[in-house]
This record gives sequence, structure tokens and C-alpha cells, in this order.
Amino acid sequence: MALAMPRPFATKSGSYYLNVRVPLALRPLAIGMRVSLPVGGEQYSVVVSDKVFLSLRTKEAKIARERFPLALNALNVFFESLGHPPQALGRADVRALAGEIYEQAISDIDHDEAVADEVEAYRDAFAEATAHHLSAGKSEKIAELEAAIEMPGERALLAWGLKHGDPQISREELLERYFGPMVDDLIARYQMRVDAATRTKLLNAAEQLGQDFIETAERRLKNFDYSDPVGDKLPGFLPPPRQPQAQPQRSSRRENLVTVDALFQRWKEAHAEKRAPSTFRRYGPSIASLQAFWGERDVRLLTQDDIWAWALEREKLPGVSAETINKNDLVAVSSVLGWATKHPGGRLLKENPAVGVSLEPDKKTKKDDKYFSDEEVAAILKAARAARPNPRYPRAAASRRWTSWICAYTGARIQEVCWLKRDDIKIKDGIWVIHFAKTKTDVERTIPIHDALVDEGLLAFREKAPAGYLFVGDTPQKPGSTRTQQEQRASELAEWTREQVELDEDLSPNHGWRHTFITRAEEANIKKRYINAICGHNHGKDVSDRYFSARPKALKIRIDAYPRYDLDAHSDAEQT
Repeated sequence: MALAMPRPFATKSGSYYLNVRVPLALRPLAIGMRVSLPVGGEQYSVVVSDKVFLSLRTKEAKIARERFPLALNALNVFFESLGHPPQALGRADVRALAGEIYEQAISDIDHDEAVADEVEAYRDAFAEATAHHLSAGKSEKIAELEAAIEMPGERALLAWGLKHGDPQISREELLERYFGPMVDDLIARYQMRVDAATRTKLLNAAEQLGQDFIETAERRLKNFDYSDPVGDKLPGFLPPPRQPQAQPQRSSRRENLVTVDALFQRWKEAHAEKRAPSTFRRYGPSIASLQAFWGERDVRLLTQDDIWAWALEREKLPGVSAETINKNDLVAVSSVLGWATKHPGGRLLKENPAVGVSLEPDKKTKKDDKYFSDEEVAAILKAARAARPNPRYPRAAASRRWTSWICAYTGARIQEVCWLKRDDIKIKDGIWVIHFAKTKTDVERTIPIHDALVDEGLLAFREKAPAGYLFVGDTPQKPGSTRTQQEQRASELAEWTREQVELDEDLSPNHGWRHTFITRAEEANIKKRYINAICGHNHGKDVSDRYFSARPKALKIRIDAYPRYDLDAHSDAEQT
């Protein structure tokens, strides 16, 4: 076990560090390895020498005291892992693990504009330099070498050596210098030790996926093609269980210890058939945060004060607001801890320590207009109308063409639309309807089709569409994915809409349709009961609302009363 310092180490400049000496018995194994530790909600890696010295990224003593035990706990887990023999991973696990480097790189260019700009600028600069040297009569190999020399850093030269071969540096060294730090960070993240053969395989797999990344990034940045045939086929990585090592006899109290993470695993098993995979995914980061804060102590020792302390620590993270903690983190934690107070959860807890914990949100001016303006409506629907077919990914192309239009005239949630199948558009009681079989509230509903959708060609699209889902299914669901294809498509549609139309950052490209529909329906004097029935709001205050069920013919009258969107008015105003 680590001979850990009891408190953070402060330098003369006032910065705080974790400064822990590596036990003598572990130094032959630990020195030169890379360990990944949590600091302020992020992971930072450091190469181990005779001690581990890592900045806590603060000059405030209070924050340092809060961050220190989390990093120290992770370091102790790393030290314990050194007592296990190195692991050998099979081919599938190697590709899955290396695939996490690929997936992170793709995620960075998709969601971080600065990274995307940097990648695009680097690509353009290298291409321009190569073209310049080619025009001077040099061969492709030499032109690329000259361009690589001109690029900042050594990565371009290493990449050139991997592509063409470098007589001065072996391929093994090239792989090590280019991908070694990435692989080490990856291994450190899972607190694993792998044997030499596995590490070599990981380096080669990372290099192969690096070539795939270049092609995928090119499609995204140049052609706005967000298909990912490589990422869709990557297996999910599940760390293999460590081989057990001899342990001294422990007390029954230790054997019965239940950590926060262990309780979460029990909760997930109990709700495997009752909760959507997206719920597990949403709860995961919140539970992981509490686990990191509480460490390996028993969850039964948690008090309300501990939950308060965790919530206040979480609020200090960049981009994490009190409102987010209240609506997401505390909801997740309270749900899991509350289950542990009941019989199905084994009555591990006498009471739920998360009850009554709520942070005071920051005062800020809220944006009232969550609906689309007439100009935004026209721009979005016109962009959807102009969406091009794609024979290779017909359902993805169809989602761009039709989901906004369907949301516009039904007020449906985007994921509910993405769940639609061909047979969900049908005739009922002599009326063309859309049947939403999969909804957020798990209550099916059937909505008559607005004439504007018929005129737009929805029924003609339905006739030509293949059986099955209308808007997802071009490629198989990725094994081990915690997000349904419908969730993924909804996110893709939000990004696509923002690319087509300039929207306020506070305005949801998907959910804005729901606000717009309800606002316009109220303006058209449609009764709230019928609006609720159309939109799937089943929480009316009147007890009689529970007994109200809108019939298709009655709903058709209300749908017909919903005003059409005027797509030409904005264009006329612009021309004037």
C-alpha cells in the first residue's frame, strides 16, 4: 500500500500537488509506467518515477484538500494493480481498446470546434506544402518529406516514416514515439498492466485506426458526411477480470462492504428490463462522480452532509451548474440510494441521504422564447425540403428530409419520430394517421396527419419506403452501445439543423418544434386537452383528464385547425 502523505504539498509559488513516494517493493514495476489520476473532474496522466508528483490545478487550500483524497485513492488502486500479473488481451479486446483512441479523436472533431479547426488547418497546410514541392518536380515521397519537415513538431515526420519507412528509425520506435503516450494513457485509465506482446498489438492497432481516422475526418470536415463505418463496427471494450492474488483473511465487515459503484451495479441489474439503456448512461457519470468522492468506503456510511459536500464539490467543475446538479446528478443518486432503502434493494439504507439536498441555482435571465420564429421555421423546413437523397444511407437522408416536418405538424418529440416504422403511417377509421408506438411516457398515441404533410409528399414517401424503421437502420446497432440508434439519430439531426440554419444557442434544434407547436396551437384556440392528447402530455391537473381519451375524428378536426406554416412570407420580405 502507498506510503501516502496525509495532505497536499504546497510549492513556494502557492500551487498544490499530490506528492507520494512509491513503496520500495513496487518501484521496479512502477517506475516508467504512466498512471491516470482524477483532478477537478478531469483525468491527468503522469509518468511514475520514485514518486508520483502531480499538480492539483489549484492555489486554494480548500480545493486542494478536496481534490487530494480523490487522486490519492486512484493512485492506491494503481499500486494495488501492480500486485497482479500483466494481462494478455485477445485480438478483439486489443481492437476495442485501441478503438477508444479513434472514437475520442472523432468525438473531438465533432464536438470541439477548436479541435476541428486545428485538424482542418493542419491538413490544408500539409496539402499545400506537398503540392508546392510536387510542382517543383519532386516525387511524392520526397515532396511529403519536405512538407513534413516544414510542419511544427515531429508528428508529421513520424507519420511520414510510418507511411514510407525511415532508414534511420525502426518501425517499432516510430510507433512508440507516435502512439506510445496514447496507449499508455489508455492502459492507465483502466488501471491495467498488459504484457509486452499486447502492448505491441495495441500500438499496431492504433496505427491502423489512425489511418481510418484520417479518412473519416476528411469526410466530416470536407463533405459533411457523418457516416462512420469504422466506428460502427468497433467492439465495446470490457476490461478482463484481474487474476486473484493471495489476500490475508479479512473481516466479515470488509467482505460485506458495498461501495457506491457496487450498489449502482445491483440497481442496474434489478432494472435491466425496466429502464432504458439511456437511463443507465445518464446516471453513469453522476454515480461515478459520487464513487470518486466517497472512494472505497461503504455506501451505508453516507450521510446527508456527505451528499451535500459532494454536490458542492461537483458545482466547482467548469460547466457544471447548480441546476444541472439538481436535475441530473441528484436525481440519479437519489434514485439509486432510494432504491436501497426498499425491500427490492435489500434495505441496505435506513433512509435516503440524498433527500432534501438541493443547491440554490444561480440567478440568471432565462430566455422566454423557446419556440421558433417564423423566419427560423421557414429556414429549417426549407433546408429539410432541400435535403439530398443518399442511396447508401437512405434512412439517414430521409430523417433529414422528414423529421422536422413531422415534428412541426404533430408537436412530437424527435426521438418519438425516429422510432416510427413504415406501418406506423396508416389508415384508422378512414383517416390517415401517425401511430407513435414508442414514446417518452410509454403511452402510445395516434395522431391524424395534417393536410400540409400530405401535400408535402409524406404519404408518397411512405409508399416507397422499405419495411421497418423509416429513419434509422442503415447500419447495424453498434455492439455494447448504451445509446439507441434513435437517440444517436436525434443528436445527429440537431447538429445537422444547426449546420443548415443559424439558431440561438439556447434554442433546441429538436425540442423547439414542441414549444412552437404548442404555442401556435394555443393561438389557434385549440383546447388544452386536445393539445395534450396530440403532444402526449398526460399530466393534467383535473382528475377527469385521466378519463379523457381523444378519438381520431375529434383529433382530426383539431389538427385541421392548426395553421400551416408560411414558408414564402419570409422570402418575400427579404426580397422587398
